[in-house]
Amino acid sequence: MTDGVTRDIACSCPSRCRGPVRSTSGTSLRMNLPASRSNRLDWRVLILLSMAAIAACSGGFRPQNFATPEALFRASLIEYERKNWENAQIGFERLTNDLSARDPLLAPTFYYLAMSHERRGEFLLAAQAFQRVTDGFPDDTLAPTAMLGVGRSYQRLWPRPTLDPENGQKAASLLRALLSSYPDAKETADAKARIAQLEEWFAQKDYLTGVHYVRVRGAIDPAIIYFKDVVTTYPNTKAARLSWLRLHSLYTKIRWKDDAAETCAAMWKAYPGDADVKAECGVADTVKAVATPAKTPPDPVASPVAYARPGPR
Repeated sequence: MTDGVTRDIACSCPSRCRGPVRSTSGTSLRMNLPASRSNRLDWRVLILLSMAAIAACSGGFRPQNFATPEALFRASLIEYERKNWENAQIGFERLTNDLSARDPLLAPTFYYLAMSHERRGEFLLAAQAFQRVTDGFPDDTLAPTAMLGVGRSYQRLWPRPTLDPENGQKAASLLRALLSSYPDAKETADAKARIAQLEEWFAQKDYLTGVHYVRVRGAIDPAIIYFKDVVTTYPNTKAARLSWLRLHSLYTKIRWKDDAAETCAAMWKAYPGDADVKAECGVADTVKAVATPAKTPPDPVASPVAYARPGPR
């Protein structure tokens, strides 16, 4: 076998070391690979060792290296703008411990800490940090944006309508609080859109639960309760129309004629011209009345004449 190939890894941090990179024991870090080894393996190891040397020299983002909270805030904000979410999170977390309760940097620090958590997919931590802004600084200009962030974070914690809606209910409650607390804020438009989406999911969940009772358990009464809850609580959702149709079908099945007629009247009013409603209930009574020519009303009957009892002769 031929002689081995020896290569020195040059120090990637000239200000800290000279000559070849050394191991922890103080010996020169060299690679002794047989010449028969693949060059690809040789260079792969070289690249890994070079990256390790660069990381050892750079030391990463260190909040303790900044002399003042203002300097650390600016550096953390730069890391956030560069999308280095982890570094930004480390810096802002350090600031939450270093800043006093009345420091004007505390509210934006909690806000950007929450945003860093949100960018990393840590939605519960994001909601908690956003809420530190809304609870501690309700009059700050960041308060409505932070309240929207709390609702948005809890909404992200409810990824599918089939799951437990607890976090979705928290999101809806906080977003409604935003509408009442800051009615003139620009964030209200986003809050209303998110509330509408959450209500669609709430309605869909209740509708699917009602369908489950009918199909799997054959239980009509609880299914009716869920369908009625959908049409009453979420009348403007897609699931409301489906729930009305299900209600009419169930009322017809159990021969509740009056309730079936009421559901038809409600559907004719809410979904005029809908093909499924027409197939289920037929044509609305008002349409029939227009189509049928009105009869000529009879002449008015004269009011009866009161005759006096004839007097004695």
